[in-house]
Amino acid sequence: MIKKLKSSIKNMPTIENGSLILCLQALEKAIEYNEYLAQFETVDKDDYEEINYQYELALNKLAKVYNDERAANSNLLPIEKLVKYRFGS
Repeated sequence: MIKKLKSSIKNMPTIENGSLILCLQALEKAIEYNEYLAQFETVDKDDYEEINYQYELALNKLAKVYNDERAANSNLLPIEKLVKYRFGS
């Protein structure tokens, strides 16, 4: 699994850091919004949990890319200052 993840990250197209930050923040907001919507009885909570799981996978991949970029460019802010989400290892 880790080998596949590393391969998929290496094959990701290069994007500028500003776009990467925007994507991280947008995914975080989407997760927060889905968690809010999942509280209502008129929606299928399982659907929102599945969507959030997919968003969290993407967020973790992008966070890895951002942290790699930050290691090469110390001018970038720490990811903790950009998003509140707690990243998995």
